[in-house]
Amino acid sequence: MSDTLSRPIEDIESDFAILLASGLPGSIAREQFERLWDEVNAVAARLVPTSQAEPYLALLSRMHTSFEHRYPESRQQNGRALRQR
Repeated sequence: MSDTLSRPIEDIESDFAILLASGLPGSIAREQFERLWDEVNAVAARLVPTSQAEPYLALLSRMHTSFEHRYPESRQQNGRALRQR
């Protein structure tokens, strides 16, 4: 199944690598991450009944792990952000 509406997975992976190396503030990086995540997730959802979904699902897993390692979620305590480890 060819998906003419999506970019090649290699292009998305490249954009993600650039994002991780960018040094952007967390809030901006998270917005860009969410856009990339949504793009990959949409393709994976369309392909899930086929084996063609596997690379996209693997990319989602790598993206989640890598992004959370680089930009860990913070939580609020007494009005101050604390990084979770």
